[in-house]
Amino acid sequence: MNIIRVVEPKEFPLKWANFNNYPESKAYKKEVYLKEFDNIVNGLIELFYNLFDNYKTNLYVYNDSWWDFTLDTWDFQNNTHDYSLDNKSKEVIDYLSMLKNSGIEKGYSGVCACLNWTNFLQIILSCIVSHQAIYSPIFYNAKENFFFYFHHTGSIGLYYEKESNAILNILNLANKKYLIE
Repeated sequence: MNIIRVVEPKEFPLKWANFNNYPESKAYKKEVYLKEFDNIVNGLIELFYNLFDNYKTNLYVYNDSWWDFTLDTWDFQNNTHDYSLDNKSKEVIDYLSMLKNSGIEKGYSGVCACLNWTNFLQIILSCIVSHQAIYSPIFYNAKENFFFYFHHTGSIGLYYEKESNAILNILNLANKKYLIE
């Protein structure tokens, strides 16, 4: 089953974003935290739908290296990668299977559209929360001019160039259910 698909253009479109150092992006930043930690993955999925459900039609996911997202694929000592499913954690098996089943070519760097948000988030967030991945892919909406990423502690970092009706709506929703800094 295809969960994601490659889209063009594959370059990240928000020129004000600084991926080398997010805080140096020419943007405002808000950190949105879960209040409860019973299950961080489920909590972050709920947060996603609560805040971004109205914007997910134009929401895309960028990753600089889709196949190198998880630590299990990297042999640190030899600086090589192994994308087989052998000797991998359940989270990494699910992730690599998603890439293969979705037809994402090895070495792909760029943008994907999500075809099944619930399955995608379950797979990605399980990798992030279990520390199988050391970073989050970037989720962005170019139409509304924002991006965000997930953090293993149960939060998202939200960046936006300027306040808009969409951002005010997202922040208003976040204020009702979550902690914001």
